[in-house]
Amino acid sequence: MGKPENILLKAATGLEGGLVASGSTCGVVSGGSLGLALALDEAVTAAGGRGEAALINMAGDYARWFAGTYGSTACKGRVGVDFRTLSGQVRYFVGPDKIAKCMSHIAGAFGWLDKAISGGLPKDLPKAWGADEPGIHCARAVLSGVRQRTGVSDPLLERLSYVYDGGVGLSGGACGALVGAVLSINLILGMDLRNVPYLKTLKPFLVGHKNVLTSPKPGKPEPFGVGKAVIDRFHETAGHTPCSIITGRSFSGWEDFASYRISGKCGDIINSATDAACAAIGAITAAGKAGFAEAS
Repeated sequence: MGKPENILLKAATGLEGGLVASGSTCGVVSGGSLGLALALDEAVTAAGGRGEAALINMAGDYARWFAGTYGSTACKGRVGVDFRTLSGQVRYFVGPDKIAKCMSHIAGAFGWLDKAISGGLPKDLPKAWGADEPGIHCARAVLSGVRQRTGVSDPLLERLSYVYDGGVGLSGGACGALVGAVLSINLILGMDLRNVPYLKTLKPFLVGHKNVLTSPKPGKPEPFGVGKAVIDRFHETAGHTPCSIITGRSFSGWEDFASYRISGKCGDIINSATDAACAAIGAITAAGKAGFAEAS
């Protein structure tokens, strides 16, 4: 879409399969929303908080279009397989119909996003109460916490991550705090798809999906095994992945969400996601040092 950012593509590794193959919000929805925020970043930045509110509304429109067109925004609901089971992975990778369906949906999504980006932000920006309040953006709060505690960060990713508020554009999908945690670990572990030949990415992709089925053996950390551990730890506190289930509600629009986010009711969830990400990054760092010592 005209603005290649390799670090964002790397961070988005964990969005595949509905957030580390967990079946939640489809990576085409979560990744497409991030691309939308990137493409319109200059306009959003110029407009401030109201620009962010407008972009969140656009991401919500995208999620609703996707659900209406393809039946669901959830990967598991849309494709009909559970990547955390062997039978589910076999059904997806062996039967060409599942992959073909995903390719078709990607093409359709690109068409919607291209048109939305060409249209830019709406002329009448949201004037709802709270649009200019600092409040808390769930994914951004986690990425900020991870940066402060570990030094792992990317300023562009942190800035754009507001798009995951309310479960991706207020759609109630994957919790923004959990998405932030997964994005942060992939700043280290994610696949550098633009600079690595396709065949060299195939092996880690297959190893990652194997690790989704099992407990990874000690060794070199990889995105899916570590991401699964982050999600499992998050579930110990939050109990679920979707924002709508965690909060027990849906959001009617920006004003509704603005009042909710300013209340700070998601503080424990944000802290839980931040702790899970920081623990994972600590383990990744320790494994890297151990590997360096062995190599020496």
